[in-house]
Amino acid sequence: MPRLPDLPDLDWKPDGTPVARAFDDVYFSLSDGLEETRNVFLKACGLPERWKDRASFTIAELGFGSGLNFLGALECWCRSERAANGWLHFLSVEKYLMSASEAARVVGRWDALAEFRNALIARWPVRAKGLQRIEFPEFRATLTLYVGDAQDWLSSCEFMADAWFLDGFAPAKNDEMWGPDIYRLMESHSLPGALVGTYTVAGAVRRGLADAGYRVSKQAGFGRKRERLEAIWPDVSETRNVSDPFLSSPRCKKVSQIVIVGAGIAGACLALAFRRLGMSVTVLDAGDGPASGASGNPLGLIMPRLDAADTPQARFLLQSYLYALKFYEGAETSACTRLDVEQSPQSDTEIRRFAKLAADPPLDADWLGFSDGKLIHRHAMLVEPARLVADLMSLSGADLQYGCDVTDFASLKAGHDDETVFVFASAMAIKSQLEQMSLPLIAKMGQVDWVEHASSQTAGRASGSYALRHDRRLLCGATFEALADDELPFISEGARTENLRNLTELAPDWAGEVSGSSWQSRAAVRTTTPDRMPVAGVTFDHDVLCSEIAPLSKGQIVDGPISHDPSCFVLTGLGARGFTFAPCLADLIACHVTGRPLPLARPELEQVSPARFAIRAVKRGT
Repeated sequence: MPRLPDLPDLDWKPDGTPVARAFDDVYFSLSDGLEETRNVFLKACGLPERWKDRASFTIAELGFGSGLNFLGALECWCRSERAANGWLHFLSVEKYLMSASEAARVVGRWDALAEFRNALIARWPVRAKGLQRIEFPEFRATLTLYVGDAQDWLSSCEFMADAWFLDGFAPAKNDEMWGPDIYRLMESHSLPGALVGTYTVAGAVRRGLADAGYRVSKQAGFGRKRERLEAIWPDVSETRNVSDPFLSSPRCKKVSQIVIVGAGIAGACLALAFRRLGMSVTVLDAGDGPASGASGNPLGLIMPRLDAADTPQARFLLQSYLYALKFYEGAETSACTRLDVEQSPQSDTEIRRFAKLAADPPLDADWLGFSDGKLIHRHAMLVEPARLVADLMSLSGADLQYGCDVTDFASLKAGHDDETVFVFASAMAIKSQLEQMSLPLIAKMGQVDWVEHASSQTAGRASGSYALRHDRRLLCGATFEALADDELPFISEGARTENLRNLTELAPDWAGEVSGSSWQSRAAVRTTTPDRMPVAGVTFDHDVLCSEIAPLSKGQIVDGPISHDPSCFVLTGLGARGFTFAPCLADLIACHVTGRPLPLARPELEQVSPARFAIRAVKRGT
């Protein structure tokens, strides 16, 4: 199966209403699509009244289409009475994603949606399979779209909905969207009292909802339809005790304050994620300012690692990259610049991987190009790390405290009440701060070298190492050398020689322009893991966890809750991709703490779970 999602095959009626040829059906009522949204979905789900006093409200939708229902809900959200710290979560699924230009053509007819339409089109989801999270902090809202099949979405994602919009194409023409398994999966994602709205009154839909446990009723229809359906999930739901060795959905606690340990890019993204949710945030760091470690290099590159196969790891790498680009562009900073990056293969293995990517690309030609065996990453991003971290910290409004003793978690905890949640984003220091987790963190030293350069043109090239030109500066690097846990980073001539050799191979024209120049260097510790994937999640005691998941060693299912500490989370192991991974994983931690819908599906969550190392060891019997 191709990795690129299918595009919709559209016809257009004279009034501009889109018609899906594959289903021979319109995307919304010919009478008035926006009024249909307001009557069939918003009104049926008791909105806006139901979110009036809610700190968080979640709408789940089957059938994203042009985004009209999302825009209608967003307009209603912003122009109604709601909690001052409220946040709207809108989750949807779409198998055939429109282009941004097609969507703009569809929703451009409603002037009332102009403000929200412009924001959505500017951040329109990318044509890529899997989950994409798009933040709208100016509206205190989030769109989480799964590009793919509805059953895959409902089977793999963690969320609980207050309301459902069932807006697939007609049941008689789109049976996959309206099959009995869909209603049972909806039930597993419905909060007590969840309301359902849909335009259809098809018998199979009524029976499917009723058989899944919903109370269904017919109501007056909209436009040419005489009737529509409303449904409600019972106020009392059966308690589900599902064991989760990966701790993908840790239990929540009452939270009054967030304390983040570490003021690098991970700490800055965490601070902003929590502050956007209206929480009190304090950032502690042993250094004398932000970005004192690996996050303080003069220039950095955000570029995707693209795997040839469609695996959970490949999806995480791509999704975190797309998330990061939108996150930084939405922040109030000038420390980021979009650019195209030419990536050359560094081995025969990479030559074969690039060829597979060309034959079955995960992104379309607007994002990924191929030229003479090289990858062209369009819309990659160059960052000025120290400036970016400082800007994010300032934007967060967090209480920043530097020069702190953060070596002992017990001492930190003693100075705060029981409603404080700690998040450790302190790189290798976590190994001693949270010894009970036994995380296999590995220290690597990375050195970059740079020189003043005549050209002001922004450009980038990559092939294992990278070379960047920006603002009359040329930078190359970075090394990735072994370092003892307690060893301090140091600048070496050997590392500079390696960087300059790589620069000559990667960009001989650039190297020739600065031959004989005086170079500057910076070395810092990068924290990585044995599988080169980051670590983000709740903390636990390693020995207790291994005892509780011992049945895995015999191929048995783990039964019962898994012990963990909901007052402490960790974000580390970002390696050489800290600026790529940090935004998405910071959002993940914030959602874990507050119980909000997660930005990653379960298979991708397992790739970054702190528990994965213990689970693998127990399964191997080691």
